[in-house]
Amino acid sequence: MRRLTWGFAAALCALWLPAAHAQAPDDGEAAACDDTVEVDRFRYYRQLSLDLRGHVPAADELQALVEADAVGPEVVDELLDGPAFAQFVRRHHRDLLWPSNELGDIINPAFSLLLPAGYETGLVADARLFTLVVGIYQRGGLVPCLDQPAEWDAEGELVFEAQPDGTRREGYVMVEPYWAPGTEIKVCAAEAALAPIADSGAPCDDYTGMITGSCGCGPQLERCAGVTVAYDIVSSLQEQLLRMVEAPISEGRPYPDMLLSDAEVLNGPLVHYYRHLAPMAIDPIVLTAPVAGADLPDIPYTDGGWYPAPRRAAEHAGVLTSMAFLLRFPTARARANRYYHAFLCAPFVAPPEGLPSPNDPCSSEPDLRQRCGCAYCHSQLEPAAAYWGRFAEAGTLYMDPAEFPTFLPRCAACAQDPNLPCDGLCERFYVTEIGHPKQAPFAGVLKAYEFRGEAEIANLEAGPGALVSQNVEDGRLALCVSEKLFERLYKRAPTDRERLFELPRFADAFVASDYDFKALVKTMVTDPGYRRMAR
Repeated sequence: MRRLTWGFAAALCALWLPAAHAQAPDDGEAAACDDTVEVDRFRYYRQLSLDLRGHVPAADELQALVEADAVGPEVVDELLDGPAFAQFVRRHHRDLLWPSNELGDIINPAFSLLLPAGYETGLVADARLFTLVVGIYQRGGLVPCLDQPAEWDAEGELVFEAQPDGTRREGYVMVEPYWAPGTEIKVCAAEAALAPIADSGAPCDDYTGMITGSCGCGPQLERCAGVTVAYDIVSSLQEQLLRMVEAPISEGRPYPDMLLSDAEVLNGPLVHYYRHLAPMAIDPIVLTAPVAGADLPDIPYTDGGWYPAPRRAAEHAGVLTSMAFLLRFPTARARANRYYHAFLCAPFVAPPEGLPSPNDPCSSEPDLRQRCGCAYCHSQLEPAAAYWGRFAEAGTLYMDPAEFPTFLPRCAACAQDPNLPCDGLCERFYVTEIGHPKQAPFAGVLKAYEFRGEAEIANLEAGPGALVSQNVEDGRLALCVSEKLFERLYKRAPTDRERLFELPRFADAFVASDYDFKALVKTMVTDPGYRRMAR
């Protein structure tokens, strides 16, 4: 009984005194806080619990260790199989992937209901929802409709009343929105219109009709989104990314699957977004969702479950081409840099001597591989960035070669003749501004192909999955995953000796386990080096 009491006291001492600040105890405390093997297992378990679960052990867990000689593998397995380990996986990869998106990344403000619902009276009970384009086009100003029921004339046309401020306004109707079935809200009648065709003859279910201002939000307002919906979609995109990370780890599949998968998971808000809201982008930020309409699950907006769906392009590569990742890192270079930083432990940094003066003639070189100072990074970064070349910058659109050929004659013509205007597609995706003689041969070429040689073009057409597969084969992925995990568990960067001997050992074990991330964690936390750190 005496051993039990002192052992439990030792456990509590290990629980509350951080190892880095533990002081020699007073004589009266020596028996309880002596740093012996018995105390070591309590400190070790405390460190495991903090690292893998995010909190200190419970008193009953420490009590169970009193009669045990050591923290055995089965105890580690219990921690790794517990629900808290999933949060460890999320925290670790959130730090690697930086998932963070803004409302403006995904919702076209012209067709949204993001404006103050009560433009004149504030957000009060009589608020009416309205949009930017419809309001300006049909009312003649950024104003809401009248706070009275809408009326229609004998021909069935919506009645607008002239106002002293020069605008014309209609009344409201009550609508049951897709995001809140069973409830009704006030919506300006012009925005609630159901017509499938715009005045111009363009369809109302994509931006070509909506931009005319003569289309409404459609049945249950399906073509428009308010603040609540926008936040639902943003949070769903981030959750989607984390679920794509978690899936291979929790299911025991190889870790690289998260970077190679040609499928994704969708919930109700994302299905609605892909089907109805993505086509509303004026500039092709999204426009074509990564999953074809026929492959979308048949679920309502309010369905919070998650369902697998195949992506429409084989060039997709797991989280690296997820909407959350592509919008968070809006250029091909930023996407490559994040991948190199997170999964190859090789971020691109400026040369130690800095960049030359912008007045230096070499600083005007358009090819960054040749520009003074920039060549230090871009000789490696440009080939890496090429893998993302078919995914639109400042967007997520996969530029299918059938729709976006490498060269467009009309884009070349307007680039070479200042009297010919370039259309929006040419300006957005093709080389049309020739600011340097070296750019002239690329007039009308898809921007992603500018200054690319054969090897980089092969990268571009293969997609980022080819880069991941290459790094699986050369061992760089396994080595970096081991290093990033080491830094999280050891709370420091590895020493030169550890880089030379320990990290390759961990990486070899990771490969031997068929890239089982949970097995890698277990290998690392049961290693004597981790246990020494925990003391």
